[in-house]
Amino acid sequence: MKVAVVGAGAAGLVAARELLRAHHEVTVFEQSSTVGGVWVYQRESESDPLGQTGPRLHASMYASLRTNLPRDLMAFFDFPFDSSGGGVDEWSRYPGHAQVLSYLQRFSEIFDITRLIRFNTKVVKTVYTDQWKLTLDTFQGKVTEEFDALTLCNGHYSEPRVPDVPGLSHFPASVMHSHNYRSPDMFAGRKVAITGAASSGTDLTNEISTVAEQVYWCGREPAVLSHKTAHLKNVIACGPVRYLMEDGRLEVDNNKLVGPVDCLIFATGYHYRFPFLSEKLIRVSDNWVSPLYQDLLCITHPTMALMALPFKIIPFPIFEIQARWFARMLNKEFHLPSVSQMFGAQDARVETLRTAGILQRNYHALDDEYEYYDRLAKECGDVPLPNWYRELGQAARQHVKRWPGSFRDKFLDAHGAPTRYPRS
Repeated sequence: MKVAVVGAGAAGLVAARELLRAHHEVTVFEQSSTVGGVWVYQRESESDPLGQTGPRLHASMYASLRTNLPRDLMAFFDFPFDSSGGGVDEWSRYPGHAQVLSYLQRFSEIFDITRLIRFNTKVVKTVYTDQWKLTLDTFQGKVTEEFDALTLCNGHYSEPRVPDVPGLSHFPASVMHSHNYRSPDMFAGRKVAITGAASSGTDLTNEISTVAEQVYWCGREPAVLSHKTAHLKNVIACGPVRYLMEDGRLEVDNNKLVGPVDCLIFATGYHYRFPFLSEKLIRVSDNWVSPLYQDLLCITHPTMALMALPFKIIPFPIFEIQARWFARMLNKEFHLPSVSQMFGAQDARVETLRTAGILQRNYHALDDEYEYYDRLAKECGDVPLPNWYRELGQAARQHVKRWPGSFRDKFLDAHGAPTRYPRS
């Protein structure tokens, strides 16, 4: 089949490779001038610190960013993060963004994907009749091309999500989203509040606390935040922000007031956006994308895959199995459930999440990432995850709990995990 891949980040590159391996004809569209997607660092930030208006930058990397996963887990399965694949043996166990970008560039070259990429080409509209008709914005103007199938890998870390916190419009402190954070320098000697308890909130709290006078870290589980920052003397863990006051203070849980602060940073994630798709194809409601089977396949138009939606995952291997599943599905190497069965599976999962009290914006969070991988592998006739991978994943999590502020620079020895694992 003639397949379009939108985006040349990690998901797009591995999608192109798996589609090629399944003998499809592949074209990759990338709006920038290089491969790497979110891993391409840009020193500049947007004119609007909250990232809500004005020109959009795709990158969300800050200067010191390193992976929060060991490189053994980060790698595609047949392309290690060392000299036998796309890396260098001497690289850190938790590589920085420049090293990850180098790895992806080498992946694109080794698997002969770069020649398939049309750089500086943006997909601006998608229409489905009996084929996928893509309108493309290029240096030569707008053109239209048709494809049998479509793989969306356009990334989900470029449109900041800023919650509607009462009082924000009158809050006197400077405010920004972590999307536009690059270094801690501007926070030296200042009082800073950070809201958001996931990876970026953790990293920014640790980094900014090295230069700030005081940091208030606000999130849903302050006891957990306190554990993560017990080694930091100038960090106070607080509950969620309920109100922003005109004197620069923040009201958090139980009517407690903290501050005043000089700066407030929203580390509150990103929106899923598909601006080139009609809502007749895909709907996004409070960051839940539907209708999808396996968080991947458009149920009503099953020649379109939306890759890399799940989060709280080990990304590159998940992208790999998603791509292999879709490539083989297009070849009819396995049978899909009926449309009604796929809708039933989606609805059952939503009901389970709703009953468990999961917020709709977190419906794509995977607490069962290993089982998700194995479900896709079983359907498409691939091998399940190797035992060493699960063991290392569990060891890595324990390692973070043991050294929450410095795990990247400690030897990963939880449960006796060795420096490197066999790749089979």
